[in-house]
Amino acid sequence: MDFNITRNQTQSNIHVAIIINISFGIVAIALNMSVCLIIMTHSILRQPFNLLILNLSISDILVSLSVLLNGILDIYALHQFMVYPIARFICQISISCGVISLPGACLTLLTMSIERYQAVAAIHRRKMELSTVRKIIVMIWLIASASLIAPIMYSKLESYYPYDCWIGRIDNFSIIIFCLVIIVGNCLIPVGVMLILYSIIIYKFYHNKINILPSQALTINKGKKSLRRTILPILCISIFSATSSVPYLLIHYYIMLQQYYYAAFRTTFLNHYHHVWVLFGVLFIFTPIINPLLYNLASSKFRKVIYSMLCCHSSEKETTDHVVKHVKVET
Repeated sequence: MDFNITRNQTQSNIHVAIIINISFGIVAIALNMSVCLIIMTHSILRQPFNLLILNLSISDILVSLSVLLNGILDIYALHQFMVYPIARFICQISISCGVISLPGACLTLLTMSIERYQAVAAIHRRKMELSTVRKIIVMIWLIASASLIAPIMYSKLESYYPYDCWIGRIDNFSIIIFCLVIIVGNCLIPVGVMLILYSIIIYKFYHNKINILPSQALTINKGKKSLRRTILPILCISIFSATSSVPYLLIHYYIMLQQYYYAAFRTTFLNHYHHVWVLFGVLFIFTPIINPLLYNLASSKFRKVIYSMLCCHSSEKETTDHVVKHVKVET
């Protein structure tokens, strides 16, 4: 999806867009790849909730890749360093990554809220199993892949400066309705249900209405502490992801719908609401960078692994410095 390109854009603006897209894309990919590697290489983190964090990081990697590819297209707009068919293919991949990542993230956030609802509110005796979460993740991406119809069929890279990459006019109203149904079912409804579940959890915590067994009383008596350490960080991740991504997505689908009736609507909209477009685009870019930093707050075991890695690195450095000093003294 096009984060920054408009028809009246100057070359100086494109240079700024290149720096932002390339740097933010690389940093976000590095952060989220680190999260994935840490979870996959530490058996203690292979738990249902952490597996959902891993899946959310994969979604953020797709967003970051979309941002990075947009930076490459910005460079192409200035220098045309590759043939047009390759640039058009990159445009198609960029839009596809951005479109599929959002339903994947929203459905993952919904699953995380259900998992926390089961674990904290003690509604079920059995928590969500690891094998169940794996199956859910597969289903999430199968469902999210339905949103790829529009970008695959109608993605467009203009053949003249500034080489806008966007979803072109869809002349089939049935496809537009299908896309709107998909976005409502895969993004808006999951976000709404997620917020309802977290509201119920917080209500139960503050009003001590959690159904527990007598043997669990000692653990649940620390409810407010558990709320602060688990629910609130996850709630921050969920709200930030939803508020930074969903509005940007809705603008795209609103433009797509209006283009069916008025082919030049996108140009008119960007000319009148360019600042709103840029604001939501910047928030969308920031999401995959902020989320990995919030994961440390959401999972205590994740924090312990990060802390142990930092401590080991620090102790190894201190040992090396001590050996170097010792050798210098002897010489």
